[in-house]
Amino acid sequence: MVKHLCVVFLFVIHALAVHAQSKVTVGKPYAVIDAESKYYFTNNGEILTVKIHKRAITLQKMNAVNLSFQKIKLYDDFPKDFQLEKITEFKDRYYFFYSLWENEEEQLFCREIDFASCSFKGPGKKVITVKEEISGSLVRAGMWRMALSDKFDFFFSYDSTSLVIQYRLKPEKRNDSKNYDVIGMHVFDKNLKEKWSNRIKMPYTEKKMDNLDYSVDSKGNVYIVTRVFNDNTTDEKKRGDDDANYHLEILKVATSSGAITTTKVDVADKFVQTIWLYESAQGHMICAGFYNTGKNMDNVDGVILFKFSPDGKLFDLNSYEIPVEILNQYASGKTKRKNDRKDDDDKAEFENLDLQHVEVQKDGSIVLVSEQKYIRTHTTYTNGRSNTYYTYHCNDIFITKINASGKLAWMKKLPKRQEGGAGFGGMSYCYFISDKNHYMIFLDNEKNMDLPLTEVPARHVDGAGGFLTAYKINDASGAVEKVSLLNTRDVNGIEVFQFAPHRIMATDVNTLVFEAYKKKKEDILVKIVLED
Repeated sequence: MVKHLCVVFLFVIHALAVHAQSKVTVGKPYAVIDAESKYYFTNNGEILTVKIHKRAITLQKMNAVNLSFQKIKLYDDFPKDFQLEKITEFKDRYYFFYSLWENEEEQLFCREIDFASCSFKGPGKKVITVKEEISGSLVRAGMWRMALSDKFDFFFSYDSTSLVIQYRLKPEKRNDSKNYDVIGMHVFDKNLKEKWSNRIKMPYTEKKMDNLDYSVDSKGNVYIVTRVFNDNTTDEKKRGDDDANYHLEILKVATSSGAITTTKVDVADKFVQTIWLYESAQGHMICAGFYNTGKNMDNVDGVILFKFSPDGKLFDLNSYEIPVEILNQYASGKTKRKNDRKDDDDKAEFENLDLQHVEVQKDGSIVLVSEQKYIRTHTTYTNGRSNTYYTYHCNDIFITKINASGKLAWMKKLPKRQEGGAGFGGMSYCYFISDKNHYMIFLDNEKNMDLPLTEVPARHVDGAGGFLTAYKINDASGAVEKVSLLNTRDVNGIEVFQFAPHRIMATDVNTLVFEAYKKKKEDILVKIVLED
């Protein structure tokens, strides 16, 4: 770990600039829709919500300018045992993907949503049929019944002209050292017309390789970044060795033919924690993520980034270590002392860091956004009996920008402490970008508004009100401002509940809208206009 920072880091955030509240407007209340899942989309000054309660799907339309409720439509004509796979916007069109196991076949259906009319465009259209069983995640589908969900994965090209939907066939053999994964791939154009499909047998056994991410380019070629072990073990590091016991490979699956070409990436002593794969506006592919020292795979020592051309040529392989000075910002004295001791052995790391966004910008620069996120187990003993409970934590945000040239532009640690007892709920943050700035919107404790570098943030408890707060980071300079937006206990005289970051929508330039519950079985829309 680097001992001392250059000037660009020395003046990272000596003191966050704090702005007063932005303009807040509240719309008229409308009837609440109780639902297990809620999804939000915005287009041309309007809002579309999709709310799912068992088999009932409710579509709602609202005006994002005057915050008025417009229309609602209820659909109960979905198959009995359908499983939601994805609701997404794809090239200005909106799709509801769901799967159904029927007649010994796995089927994927798509039902298009007409945003303007707030309605489905007819019944579901079958887009993929698989006659074999495929892998997925078990979810509860009733009191005594489980079902398989998350069977299909969706990846989009940079320009949103290609979509790859992929699935994994259930292994024929239970022995990972003998089984070769077979991945089904279907590539669609912007009108959801299939360009090509194929089943790709992986070149190594399941034990030998570990697929880390997938992507598709605008021409319909599919890419896989995979970890390939150097021997017959799955040891990421051998005792006494400094280097990783694996290398990375980029598999390119050619359009139509399914032919595989391989690019090898030697990571040496960089142990990859997370790596994501993207297409750039310039036409090459980018891999960006985190690495560590191999001691704790949840921790991060720095950022790793490399690029490769369509013909497989690797270039701009770089790593960017996180300085201990950044790790020690807004940390307790105990944590600082631990980091300083580890730094002597080059082992100080950012703990429990979860990569959540990689933004490939038009100029070729890359922005990575991550958050400290973890679950802690607690056990207490009373009269010889034990009780175990869990707390959920969303702490500091870490954001890094790499210029198109491969030079580090800036790194920022944004202080935050959130804790809950019933899942992650209304914690974490919403991330969005304007022409000049990056924004992180989250609920905070009001004590943190003017926090010096040497202080640990006060804790915000999920479900106990909170101040909606924004970090604004200038894309060019990395300068950070902290903005107080509103108090959820007093939004123009109304207390709001059930806030969640995923409900926030950027409906216009510097304008946010989110839906909240106000009790008495009513929801409202809240609009915030930010000062740019």
